[in-house]
Amino acid sequence: MIKYKVKQDSTLLLTLLEVYKGASKQKVKQIIQHSKIIVNGKTASKLPNSELKKDDLLELVKLEKNIKTNVKPTRSKPIAIYYEDQYYLVALKPAGILSCGDKTGRSGNSYHKLLESFISQRDDIKTLLWVVHRIDREVEGLLIFAKSEEYQYKLKENWDEVTKKYLALTEGKPENENGIIESWLRDGEKQYVSSFKKQVEGSKFAKTQYKYLRPEGKYHLLEILLHTGRKNQIRVHLSDARCPIVGDRKYGADKKFVRQIRLSAFYLEFNHPFTNNPVVVKYYPSGWFFKPSEDSDEQYKIL
Repeated sequence: MIKYKVKQDSTLLLTLLEVYKGASKQKVKQIIQHSKIIVNGKTASKLPNSELKKDDLLELVKLEKNIKTNVKPTRSKPIAIYYEDQYYLVALKPAGILSCGDKTGRSGNSYHKLLESFISQRDDIKTLLWVVHRIDREVEGLLIFAKSEEYQYKLKENWDEVTKKYLALTEGKPENENGIIESWLRDGEKQYVSSFKKQVEGSKFAKTQYKYLRPEGKYHLLEILLHTGRKNQIRVHLSDARCPIVGDRKYGADKKFVRQIRLSAFYLEFNHPFTNNPVVVKYYPSGWFFKPSEDSDEQYKIL
């Protein structure tokens, strides 16, 4: 939302050209078209030549957009937005890119910075985004970003209520088709996470629920529901179950695969903190190992 006190009698278009300094008339007209215009607390006309008076309080509320795309992001063209409103944005991060800057300060190539740059170019104004959560560098998946620190905090307040699901292609089949894996995880040298049956110093409890979907050739497709969000949690737990993820050589998978780990954060569901509406965002990985079948969006077929 943008609030602006009108400095002199003018039109909506000319006033917003002052607000969005450097933006073209065409761009400002697009902003008007995709916003709700409020003047002195009341919904107003969206015509560019609508008159405004000095000291009017002008508010722009961006209309909610739910964007679905089949575009497959790559490291060279990584931006694919699946949901956006005035508060939050959900984008699909390709494998091989950090969610945000790491401890070394190498943040220039992070997905966070790439997305900020893309949004700023799109809207012709500098845009900042706040990272709500992360996924592993090697993993492809949906990420939520907030459009202010306040919005970030509001969603994180009830983060345990956000449903986060993954799809994993594994080398082994779990002993039971449905189950829960629990252990204590501890980060060690060379970013390797170790798993313990009992709590040890420096460890954190982790809980992963899985459901067996179907065989895929000599591999197996699982749907994963996260109950906790520890580093490398799914990768470690599936390795514990003798079902390493295809391509995840770090945790016991066959070394013949050198491409990305076959793990995707494909589903997010949360109650919107400001509209109180349910938000469901999902995508189906394509171009690397599976896609939905034609008859059901809950089935997947290997490519």
